[in-house]
Amino acid sequence: MHRAALYARYSSDNQREASIEDQFRLCEEHAAREGWKVVQRHSDAAISGSSMILRPGIQQLLTDAQRGLFDIVLAEALDRLSRDQEDVAGLYKRLRFAGVKIVTLSEGTVDELHVGLKGTMNALFLRDLAAKIRRGQSGRVLNGYSAGGLSYGYRVVKKLDERGEPIRGLREVDEDQAEIVRRIFREFASGQSARAIAAGLNRDGIPSPFGGEWNASTINGNLKRRSGFLYNEAYIGLLVFNRVKMVKDPETGRRISRPNPPEKWQVVEASHLRIIDDELWDAVHARKKLYGGARLHHRRRPKHLFSGLVRCGCCGASYTVKSKDQLTCSAHREKGTCDNGRTIRVAELARRVLEGIKKCLLAPDAIAGFLAEYHAEQKRLNTIHRQHRRHSEKRIANIGRQIRNIVDAIADGVATAGMKSRLLELEREKENLAEELKAMASAENVVEFHPATVEAYRRRVSELQDALRSDDSERREAANIIRSLVTRIEIVPKEGRGQVEVRVHGALAELINLPNRKSGEAPRTVLMVAEEGLEPPTQGL
Repeated sequence: MHRAALYARYSSDNQREASIEDQFRLCEEHAAREGWKVVQRHSDAAISGSSMILRPGIQQLLTDAQRGLFDIVLAEALDRLSRDQEDVAGLYKRLRFAGVKIVTLSEGTVDELHVGLKGTMNALFLRDLAAKIRRGQSGRVLNGYSAGGLSYGYRVVKKLDERGEPIRGLREVDEDQAEIVRRIFREFASGQSARAIAAGLNRDGIPSPFGGEWNASTINGNLKRRSGFLYNEAYIGLLVFNRVKMVKDPETGRRISRPNPPEKWQVVEASHLRIIDDELWDAVHARKKLYGGARLHHRRRPKHLFSGLVRCGCCGASYTVKSKDQLTCSAHREKGTCDNGRTIRVAELARRVLEGIKKCLLAPDAIAGFLAEYHAEQKRLNTIHRQHRRHSEKRIANIGRQIRNIVDAIADGVATAGMKSRLLELEREKENLAEELKAMASAENVVEFHPATVEAYRRRVSELQDALRSDDSERREAANIIRSLVTRIEIVPKEGRGQVEVRVHGALAELINLPNRKSGEAPRTVLMVAEEGLEPPTQGL
């Protein structure tokens, strides 16, 4: 009996949670008719089909397919699995390698033809949908309605049109929030910095637009994208549309914004949204220009080895560049909500962290653990490959018998169009299985670590710090290795002037990218890097 895994997805608020249950029900009925056993159900709710990267359900489906837990993926239609051409092709290729067929209620058994045609149709659908959405947003702006989210200082107005449909994008001024907007503009025009304004709002217990604490960047915004309080033209009664365009990053699957040139902007006057008068607005922007506001937004801070990984051990906020070579707690500096004012130099941070990593990685127990995990993982993969190979060999033998029976029938004069079509399908499936068997054979080898390899490992770890001072390619490789070992660095103040403790949270098994067999997670390690060196690592955190 074939084992089937069901997959269902819905993508927008216009659909319901019950949509997934409806898809499962239809798929279960089909599986029952075919005599298949449903062994798994995977789903992604309210997630777009334009990318597979950010969908946990489809990622788990692929993982289980590689483990040989089912033979068939059954879905309502191919676009439930993905609407992206590249994703559809990659999904088909990976599942076929795992010996898993894709079957949908709409297309039947999916083959290369479906992948090509449906992938193209789905890509065109997404492009047309995006154009229709932008056309609708543009129409709302022309009518004086908002085309985006809800800005601070306004509230949503619920009103129906003559057809009884809700009017989307209708806003009105929220006077309580509008007074905070005026306060921010007045204080900035009077000479206060965005950091001082944010700290004052936090001291007064005024919630930020997101309900948390105020940040200087929320007020300052971004000059290039014209975001933030001080660049929001809605406060002077102007609606600006098409300032940015959204594109999908193929590496991460996330949508990112890119600014459009000013000639593509759509600007409409909306006097009912005005909060700030022109005199105050001009005073604020004259000050920003006078004190180099434009240059400030265009200047890029230099990135250091552990950018994005350093956190405050007191409040959890990020440690960011304060000056050329010093890091400080962003909540202390930008918001005034954290008492941790300790700084650490970039070079000192790198030295202490690298020394701690080297000592931990060169510990005999760590090396032994790496070797044990590597061989255990290779054996597990080989077991899966052998199971797939036996299944494929049996299937090839069965296909061979079916082909011979059809050929014999044709030779006896019993030939139909259906028999010829079936013969071609079987021949194609046999070729695919033969290719997969060839690929599996090359993968079923446990590579034993030679003693010299272990010594090379020790040498490479010892040379990591030197590699950071080498040429570009070697430096990038060393930096990538080091960052893969560190998940978070915490800076904790200690007694004594300027003293800090550096706590490095890492996943040492990620050096060879092996999961823990029992828990499915990489072993975690926390290093306590004090002034004098490294304390013993604590495992299991």
